[in-house]
Amino acid sequence: MNNNKPVMTIFAGTNGAGKSTISLQMREFIGEVVDPDQIAMRLNSEDPRSADLSAGKEAIKRIRALIHSNNHFAVETTLSGTFFLRHMQLAKEKGYAIVMYYIGLQDVQMHIDRVASRVEQGGHWIAEEDIRWRYGQSLQNLKPAVSIADQLIIIDNTFEPTIIAEIRQNQLIYQTNQIPSWSKSVLDLFRSR
Repeated sequence: MNNNKPVMTIFAGTNGAGKSTISLQMREFIGEVVDPDQIAMRLNSEDPRSADLSAGKEAIKRIRALIHSNNHFAVETTLSGTFFLRHMQLAKEKGYAIVMYYIGLQDVQMHIDRVASRVEQGGHWIAEEDIRWRYGQSLQNLKPAVSIADQLIIIDNTFEPTIIAEIRQNQLIYQTNQIPSWSKSVLDLFRSR
């Protein structure tokens, strides 16, 4: 990848996947991180869910400003909507290299359980029905994200973070022998090639 290009790094996956934990380990290399959950917490620490709409609007404004700044930056997203797909494309058109880390777990119930555990430890709550909906939508949106991203690293975080595949310029360059079922629909796109 051309090191002269600014880089937009995306940490994507359903709630509870471990996006924040993994992005935290890379903070010194990836620039500013835009995380709508953290913005909501800053806006209303007592009830961050009540600030979701305002946090989302603030995140959108910040992402657009960062794209126009030509600086490295990162975002966290569930990838359950098309906003990030459009902004990945916009950043790419502005000369950014797009790197995505997609983090997943064994199944949707594990995402729900991890969020519940996070809440017990003082973290933010997400409704179970939202997690279930985002799980399917996120995996569905991962398919078009593959063609936009210059590099996609798929990580299974069921037990500990394990890279299961890497795709560069829409070419599968690495795949582990043990493919989790949640990732098969995306990796099947490369089996027919």
